[in-house]
Amino acid sequence: MISPRESIYIGHLGPVPLYAHWSAVGMLVMAFMWSQRGSGFDASAFLMVLTVLLIGLILHELGHGLTARALGATGVTITLWAFGGLCQSQRDQTPRREFLIVAAGPAVSVALAALGYYGFLYLATSQPQLMFDQSNQLTLLGEFLSTTFRINIALAIFNLLPIFPLDGGQLVYNGALMITRKHLLVRQVCLTLSVFGAFAVIMFQFYLSNYQLTSNMFFTGFIMFWLVSDAYRYLR
Repeated sequence: MISPRESIYIGHLGPVPLYAHWSAVGMLVMAFMWSQRGSGFDASAFLMVLTVLLIGLILHELGHGLTARALGATGVTITLWAFGGLCQSQRDQTPRREFLIVAAGPAVSVALAALGYYGFLYLATSQPQLMFDQSNQLTLLGEFLSTTFRINIALAIFNLLPIFPLDGGQLVYNGALMITRKHLLVRQVCLTLSVFGAFAVIMFQFYLSNYQLTSNMFFTGFIMFWLVSDAYRYLR
């Protein structure tokens, strides 16, 4: 949990206030890694990725927040921080209500990815001059739609991993509680899934890195270690 008193107020997204924690500068690192092209730094690609990432994260969390408000939650806030966004509110945490609130975030990410994908295909077919320049390179609009698809599908897939406290882990947790009230068993299963899921992600990144220890490998390992530590604190 992050208190709004520890963050900077940015503005309101409709009825939901938006804050930025000091650790949100970590997203600059994330955007830098996702914008790498070859060996050099591409400032335009970095700004594009950062813009799309921020939009995607804010709308993802707004999906959580508006769904929570619709289901009776109060005090809904969104805070940007090191690992993305955090939606907080005061509500009765029943499994069915929690499942719907948690599912809303990835649903928004999937919708944004679909908008980028199908928007790109439609314009590339009907108005190709808007998507490609004379040298057949992507225009600014083409880059934006392509990046919108790539970033948001990555956010959706990452958040749906069955690793607590990611959305996927919380969906498993609350879905299981709708089936059985054996809280200890549910916590044990979710913690086990979190450990094996994190290990699988690390090994997959190791494979993508051609079995070499790269900066992406260390970054992924750090994120997975943090997630599993958080899962252990909550689920033990």
